[in-house]
Amino acid sequence: MTVVRLEDVSKRYGEVEAVKGFTCEIRDGEFMVLVGPSGCGKTTLLRLILGDLTPDNGHIYMDNTIIDDVPIEERNIGFLPQDFGLFPHLTVWKNISYGLKIRGDSDRAIHEKTEEMLRILDLQDLKDRSPRQLSWGQQQRTALARALVIQPNLLLLDEPLSAVDWITREEIAEGVKKLQAELKITTLYVTHDISEALSLGHRVIVMYKGRLEQCDKAEKLINKPKTKFVRRFIRSDHGKTKL
Repeated sequence: MTVVRLEDVSKRYGEVEAVKGFTCEIRDGEFMVLVGPSGCGKTTLLRLILGDLTPDNGHIYMDNTIIDDVPIEERNIGFLPQDFGLFPHLTVWKNISYGLKIRGDSDRAIHEKTEEMLRILDLQDLKDRSPRQLSWGQQQRTALARALVIQPNLLLLDEPLSAVDWITREEIAEGVKKLQAELKITTLYVTHDISEALSLGHRVIVMYKGRLEQCDKAEKLINKPKTKFVRRFIRSDHGKTKL
């Protein structure tokens, strides 16, 4: 079971409070989407959960254990950054297996788990290529395989489709959601695109100026917005939303 809970979490940079009293829960196996305009605190919140930052106030729990001071490498979180973060000097196979080697898995386990990820994400024929020899979509699948191969308790995706045209974005996003459902990994997917959020998430967190405005299923966000900002934000993109 993997349940992530944030209780009254705050983070300040000097005079700027980037995250303010944030409380929510990501349920076991859930595909949660975090959405909000640029500068609203999404990346800061993601870094707090990842362990790259420590909250100034409040607590972050994973399976009822406080992880505020637990190092990144001990949280067993898979992370897919915007730029994918692939090592340019390593092959696809070595990029995917990197986390397993750092963790100290046996050679046999590394081989079996890496080969399984290559199969699941249809990368078998590309395993000896370097990242510069891959298309954008192939790089994305490689980075996703690297995040998943460690069998994470939680998967974090930071605007992974921000640089893609909307047709390709829709196809890849649906593929990611399908894979998440098959593997049943608790997932937090960050985007600034409300249409993408409403079509993908089991539930959607709407964030604005560091605060949680509303966390609900898409239908409730559209039909029963709880704040003026949610109402404006939903309506600003509602014409493009497909439910």
